[in-house]
Amino acid sequence: MNVHTSRPDRSPEAVAARKKAADQARAMNIRQGYVHDQLLEDATAAYVAGDLTREEYRVRIMPVAKS
Repeated sequence: MNVHTSRPDRSPEAVAARKKAADQARAMNIRQGYVHDQLLEDATAAYVAGDLTREEYRVRIMPVAKS
């Protein structure tokens, strides 16, 4: 993780923009057969609220590669 990553903007405008983007992505995925995944939904909610950076979000939702 980049230690210089700043925390996400938590202004109402920034939260609304992240929510809109997440809702649009969810709608696109549903049209492609997305099945509800609570881990993904919880991580997305934390990202939208500004609790996670993009990198932290990516780490939380991506499966660990098997070696």
